[in-house]
Amino acid sequence: MELQETDSAGIRIHSETAKKLNFACHQNAFALLRDLRIENNDPEKKFDNLLVTLSSNPGFVKPKSWRLDELSPEEVISVKDRDIELNGDFLFNLTDSLRGTLTVVVRQAGTTIAEKTESVELLAYNEWGGAGYMPELLAAFSMPNDPVVDRVLRDASLILRKAGKPDEIDGYKSGSRQRVWQMASAIYTAICNLELSYALPPASFERDGQKIRLPSQILENRIATCLDSSLLFASVFEQAGLNPVIALPQGHAVVGVWLQPEELTIIVIDEAETLRKRVQLNELLLIETTYVTSSSPPSFSKAIAAAADAVSPDKDDSFDSAIDIRRARSHRITPLGGKGDLAFGQTEEKPESRTEAILEEAPVLPDFDDGVEESGLPETPFGRLERWQRKLLDLSARNPLLNYRATKTGLDLICPEPGLLEDLLAGGSRISLHSAPRLAAKGQDEALHRQRTGKRSRKNMPARRFIRNKF
Repeated sequence: MELQETDSAGIRIHSETAKKLNFACHQNAFALLRDLRIENNDPEKKFDNLLVTLSSNPGFVKPKSWRLDELSPEEVISVKDRDIELNGDFLFNLTDSLRGTLTVVVRQAGTTIAEKTESVELLAYNEWGGAGYMPELLAAFSMPNDPVVDRVLRDASLILRKAGKPDEIDGYKSGSRQRVWQMASAIYTAICNLELSYALPPASFERDGQKIRLPSQILENRIATCLDSSLLFASVFEQAGLNPVIALPQGHAVVGVWLQPEELTIIVIDEAETLRKRVQLNELLLIETTYVTSSSPPSFSKAIAAAADAVSPDKDDSFDSAIDIRRARSHRITPLGGKGDLAFGQTEEKPESRTEAILEEAPVLPDFDDGVEESGLPETPFGRLERWQRKLLDLSARNPLLNYRATKTGLDLICPEPGLLEDLLAGGSRISLHSAPRLAAKGQDEALHRQRTGKRSRKNMPARRFIRNKF
């Protein structure tokens, strides 16, 4: 999206338009023209009976025109009617991206007195424009009605039955997070058994977008990028009556599913801390979907652990965004329609060539929250005050007391025993701070140490310094 302006003969055109368009934009009333103003920058001349027209090449929009009866000297008129109708048939049948142009012309008595042309990138039917342009429209690529989704759910039901579990795929009806975890695990197992292979995504896809393989195409070709597989999971979760989330760390994508009927407060968030807190509260699962493309897929719990690492605090600066599918649906962002069962035809069953994944047992998890804790407060002045205080407390990632981020003005303490440090400070002890020791030569590779040992080298420094109150 870019603000542009042009002027001629005293008339200046100000406009702000979307720089990318796809079929999902047409389907979900995505605004092409964000701002259009016509300015007369001549201090003396007045213009009468102006005709403003908008057209495109190729014809991805239907032509639009506005009439201005009068434009006084140094007056600016803002066009209120910015409802531009996109050509749905053209965008629906676009198989590859191409460059189009959008032209605004101001005429008086048939003579052009101002004109502006700018380019628009027209995306293929199954192409997403990236979080930099249309993050919320990623929800359109979660396609619960694709025929492949029902096949996955059928397989998940059979896996549950084979494991001696209830085989209903019934969303949140159970009222149990443990049961939702169990269904998500069965869906993970069913997708593992599809025998998919991994495809590398384009560079910076999370910001700039990419073509997305729809569920039927994934099953036909047995190949998927991290975003493809995450949206496949989201499609299945959605059809199962669960609420999915797509998270986009830098250069990657993982899927999430709410363990109880929850959703984010807005469609798109840009802070990983919000997801981490929900994971810690056992309200949300994040899943590393590329694990399903392994020849020997890791367990569901390992996929959960890997996804949690992708949104760890040390990667906050590179986290891009997360999109809540259910919240997007409440804002009438609907799934793509029309091609799911037609574009790729029938798929053939492939013979089994690797060990079939089996269902993992769910951990012990609490039932859904029911608000008992807050409603249990006494109906007294003190109880009402307590409720008001809780509502006023900012528990979001905006609260720096809950979501501290290291900055140049902060001091990072290596503290193996924070409880002991708190006791020393509370007792009025004098603390001496020292810089962390550094190795000579090239130093220790922190990332390599963590990869080999699963631990952070500096955070495992001996605690003997605490004896001398040195840190």
